[in-house]
Amino acid sequence: MAPKPDSPIEPFKQAVRNTLRALGAEPELEVSYGTEAPQLKGLKARLPLPGRDLSKTEVAQTRGAADAFALRLALHDDRMHAQFAPPGSSARAIFEAAEQARVESIGANAMKGVAKNLDAALSLRMKQKGYAKVRDRSEAPLAEAVGLLMRERLTGRPVPDSGKAVLEAWREHIETKAGSDLEKLFDNIRDQAAFARVTRRILSDLG
Repeated sequence: MAPKPDSPIEPFKQAVRNTLRALGAEPELEVSYGTEAPQLKGLKARLPLPGRDLSKTEVAQTRGAADAFALRLALHDDRMHAQFAPPGSSARAIFEAAEQARVESIGANAMKGVAKNLDAALSLRMKQKGYAKVRDRSEAPLAEAVGLLMRERLTGRPVPDSGKAVLEAWREHIETKAGSDLEKLFDNIRDQAAFARVTRRILSDLG
C-alpha cells in the first residue's frame, strides 16, 4: 500500500507563522493554534486552527487573524494607547475598536491579499457573535458599529453581510453626532496619537 501523502496543514501553519512574524516585525513571537478565540497577548499569539482539508474559507480566516495581529504589532504602540485611552468600559471598548480599525485599514489599503483575509476574519467574527441576526440597537454593541463604520470610511470596502445589521442599527446616530470628526480620520490614519485624539473627540460627540 502506498503511504498516505503528508497533510498540508503543518506547512500551512508554518507559513502563516513565518508571515505573522515577518509582517509584525517580531521574529521571537510565539504562535500557537487552537479552537479558542484568536488572541494576541504580549509576544504570544493564538490563531484559529483550520481543518485538515484547508478549505479556502478557513485558510482566509486563519490568515486574516494572523494579519490583524501582525498589523497590530507593527503599527501600534501600547504605551501611547494607554496614554490616550478614556475612562469607562464602554468608552474604552469604542477606543479599542477604533485603533484596531486603524491598523487593519492601513494593511488593507496597502495589500489586496491582506484586505481579503481581514474581510474573511471579520465576517467569521460577526457570524460567531450572532450579529447577522441583530434586530435593533439593544442587540448591537456601539463599539462594534463604530469599528465597522471606521473600517468602511478608511478603506472604502463594504462591511461583511454578517456585520451590516450592527452598523445600520447605529449608522445614522454615529454619522449625525460625529460626522465632522469622522471626516478627519483618514488624514490621521498613520499617526496613532493624532488618530487617538480624533477618536476621543468622536467619543465626546457620541456623549
